[in-house]
Amino acid sequence: MQASTPLTRRGLLAGGIALGGLWALPRLALGEDVPRGSNRRTLVLLHLNGGNDGLNTVVPWKDPRYRVLRPSLALDAGAVRKVSDTLGFHPALAGFEALFRRDRLAVVNGVGYPEPNYSHFRSTEIWFTAQPERTPQYGWIGRTLDAHPTEAPLRAVALEREAPLSFAGSTPGSVTLTDFGRFRVPAGMDGAAQLYRTYAPMEGTRGDVGAGGAQALDVAQRIAQLQRVRAPFQGPLGDSLGHALALLKADLGLECIQLSMGGYDTHSNQGPAHNGLLAQLGNNLNSFQAELEKAGLGERVVTLVMSEFGRRATENLSGGTDHGSAGPVFVIGQGLVPGFHGAYPSLEDLDQENFKFTTDFRSVYAAILASALRVDPRPIVGEFTPLGLFA
Repeated sequence: MQASTPLTRRGLLAGGIALGGLWALPRLALGEDVPRGSNRRTLVLLHLNGGNDGLNTVVPWKDPRYRVLRPSLALDAGAVRKVSDTLGFHPALAGFEALFRRDRLAVVNGVGYPEPNYSHFRSTEIWFTAQPERTPQYGWIGRTLDAHPTEAPLRAVALEREAPLSFAGSTPGSVTLTDFGRFRVPAGMDGAAQLYRTYAPMEGTRGDVGAGGAQALDVAQRIAQLQRVRAPFQGPLGDSLGHALALLKADLGLECIQLSMGGYDTHSNQGPAHNGLLAQLGNNLNSFQAELEKAGLGERVVTLVMSEFGRRATENLSGGTDHGSAGPVFVIGQGLVPGFHGAYPSLEDLDQENFKFTTDFRSVYAAILASALRVDPRPIVGEFTPLGLFA
């Protein structure tokens, strides 16, 4: 770095985070701070990995075509959790029904994009970058952080083993972790840590370096001391939500937390497998929202549940469903316009056994960006009108 290059406090804050025994020294971030609305929220982004079967999640129980397409997998109309004159939830989704009746759930039907891709890898890329027309480089969350830099040392956390493409960007501020205890200052950094604290009260570049490093140390130490919230969550998803809730309660100013739930690639024996997955999904998310509200965080968090694609309208010969196109997306939180959004895909007008999408997923993202993260969605997702998901 040349001596004439100006240092910004924001950039110095961005690098000093310990993770898994690694230490990143302060780095520069570009751009100026952008004022945000006071009612910004943290986005909790949950990926249902494998392609969730939307037709048996949000069920058109009154449509006779449903049972023609699913002679063995169709759910009994009497067991469906009916929440409208035509639609209901899978019987295992007691948690979703509870959220729906408490006005905490918005269901967006028929979500997809033109010329759908049926590869798990490529379709996940498309959803994580919001750029189906080009080779991915940066994710939609990463581009959001790039476009609106702040002084915060940590802005987004992925509760995953590998960094998701959605977080990829040109500026620091996001990390990946599965264990709070590994988020610590390595022993060899003791001397540097003392220097940060010594320089912090000074003016000029040394003060910037010291303040940035000291704040990053504080964040690292606070995270290392966290314990995941255990009750009333269940299973691997419950573990992840317990970690997410601990981060949110710590009030670190995070803008996004991403996690995933696997098992949704139900090519065979779908009935019992899907039942178990949806029971965990609904019960855990209902408990998560209840815990947020109990902690006074209900209006500060919004949860987005998506899958890389849906399943085909028709069942296969193995008692399952194959990769499909459009499916439902779920938004959970307070201050929503609850209920159903978007047209349910036609069961009559199919495209080679696949649903035709009725809502572009970038319109959902645009709503999250505009109303939850409080940023202009156009540089991130393009000219897509935000859905009216928020009151």
